[in-house]
Amino acid sequence: MNNNFINSMPIFIGGCPRSGTTMLGSILGSSCGCVVTPESHFKQTIPEALGVDWNVGVNRNDFFLALKDNFRFNLWNTHVPKETVPDILMPVDYRRAILSLVNEYANAEGKKDWHFWIDHTPQNIQDPLMLLTIFPEAKFIHIVRDPRAIAASVLPLDWGPDSAEQAALFWAQKLSYGQALESLYPDKCIRIYYEDIVTSPQKTIEKVCGFCGIVFENNMLTGGGFRIPTYTKKQHKLVGSRPDPDRLNAWRKTLDIWQIARIEKIIGDLMELMGYKKFMAGKLPERPLTKRFAQKLMPFISYLKKKKFHYRKIFYAWF
Repeated sequence: MNNNFINSMPIFIGGCPRSGTTMLGSILGSSCGCVVTPESHFKQTIPEALGVDWNVGVNRNDFFLALKDNFRFNLWNTHVPKETVPDILMPVDYRRAILSLVNEYANAEGKKDWHFWIDHTPQNIQDPLMLLTIFPEAKFIHIVRDPRAIAASVLPLDWGPDSAEQAALFWAQKLSYGQALESLYPDKCIRIYYEDIVTSPQKTIEKVCGFCGIVFENNMLTGGGFRIPTYTKKQHKLVGSRPDPDRLNAWRKTLDIWQIARIEKIIGDLMELMGYKKFMAGKLPERPLTKRFAQKLMPFISYLKKKKFHYRKIFYAWF
């Protein structure tokens, strides 16, 4: 058991969803000194939902009620030792409560002597100021991936963007948070590219480890440091295997030429500034009738996706 968990270092991985945050978490979690937990949205959404003023703190009962009702927390299948939580939680107390939870999870996973908490919640990059208030020692990893690959990965899922246009803006919005964090806190945030992890894994992971203070281990490259929760197992089915360079351009087969062209038209310059070259050139033929009909159905399809996502959460909460 790690009795010194209060001195551990949080490493917050963030970026646009489907950028490889879980893959990177699993890689870093393979180190004997690291524990990687399921996504922990609750650490920031609970204070947001309660409208916490950190000069006043969080009421203990409010915190536990919010935690009990939080779907993401319940996926951890663990608890915060209540005896360690004071009546009013100031940032240092909230930090200790969250790290106590991490320690409980680590013990259940057989990680007895961990020093780094690896959290791969994509939204980490959107709440850095709150997270730095609670965890001033934290380091951030901003992971960036080709927006066309993001679109190909997220569009079939039951959450997130429903069209190429939405996926393009989704990527640009999430990217802006990471760019701002990198600019204002260069000592706290490092940018890495998904494509570099895949094509130059050792060099890239050594760079990340050096920034975070983690000792690099060769076994990290196998990426088997995280047990995927059942709830997200389908969408994370490739996590735990060595990154495959053949998949880097899989989006060219998954997306049609009209989707690719639309993404590149909306954010083409931003893509190129980030190192992603445009793929489409020249005038496209008219979109087939079936494609245009599918576009008309998009609001209905979006509604069905949201309903599926809603009921999937209910199912896993019950069982």
